[in-house]
Amino acid sequence: MEKNNIKSIIKPRERYTEISSGDMTRVAGVSKETTNSNNIHLAIATIPPGKSSSAHYHINCESAIYVLSGEGIFVAGEKLDKHNIINEGDFIYVPPNAPHKPINSNSEKPLVLMVSRNQPTEIVEEISDEEQLNQINEPMNCAVINSKNIKSEEKDYGKAFNGISKLTANIKNISLTSLIINAGQTTAADKHSNHETGIFVSDGEGLYISNEEPSRIRKPLRIPLFINHPFEITPNRQSSTFVSFWPSFTETSLSANTSTVKSKIENSS
Repeated sequence: MEKNNIKSIIKPRERYTEISSGDMTRVAGVSKETTNSNNIHLAIATIPPGKSSSAHYHINCESAIYVLSGEGIFVAGEKLDKHNIINEGDFIYVPPNAPHKPINSNSEKPLVLMVSRNQPTEIVEEISDEEQLNQINEPMNCAVINSKNIKSEEKDYGKAFNGISKLTANIKNISLTSLIINAGQTTAADKHSNHETGIFVSDGEGLYISNEEPSRIRKPLRIPLFINHPFEITPNRQSSTFVSFWPSFTETSLSANTSTVKSKIENSS
């Protein structure tokens, strides 16, 4: 599905390995190369059992992380002296100039993270010793938001968990939300007027509705899909979980033609 050189749904075969940091490998989904996105980037980072990324910090962007599976320790703090336990469903906010290092504390299973940022290209500095750590200009602290501390927001279609927002972290221009859409339900038909949005399908399957024809989305062979999202998602046959990211702390939406969306759903059945 393409319009004006903007691709919406990124299939697994279209992803690519973009970096390795220590023992962590990151595969890009929504990126400048795959979707022609201007201000967002979504990727999946995988850390093997008992391994970690290198210590590093980002200079030019805020980042939002969602723990898809596994368990670990997120080392952060101005001196890398804070050790935060992380588990599936937790959120992590990483501001610019915030040193950090995710570690997989499990000896058998990988730690898998959805990593998003509000710049198409990041500038990263690796930290190999204390001298480099002390040279960071105005170092910042990361925020780990435990899933148990996030109150769900009831929606007509299911639930929303606003993990990274003004209420949970000292963000500037980034937000991250997990949505659970119940079987047979549909989100409101709208479009966002003030930002791009990236969506990761972490579980389930459904229909993606836009100005053009509906496209089925699912997670075949446990390989996730990435979506650069303009309008509508609706699940099919089972509850689905979507992680939605946008480079803004507020969201402005414009209502779409609901009858048109319903017609497209019915015609695709």
